Amino acid sequence: MQYIKAKFPNSTRSYTYRTEVSVKAGDTVVNAKGAKLTVTDETVDMKWVETYGADKVAVVKKCEEPVDAGESEDKPNEIDH
Repeated sequence: MQYIKAKFPNSTRSYTYRTEVSVKAGDTVVNAKGAKLTVTDETVDMKWVETYGADKVAVVKKCEEPVDAGESEDKPNEIDH
């Protein structure tokens, strides 16, 4: 379990979350309600987590953006002449 700080778009305040997948600063994560947040590079105060209760910290999942139809992640669209 990894504890991270993430913030909502257009917000200056970061909140503490936990995740089971590895994420890094700049990654997009999704909370239980489907809201997208951006992972920050702030350190998590583990003393706060212990005091608040690790089981009470909200869980987020990494947001995997689907590839648009007709596009490929491996190579750009090519046109045969």
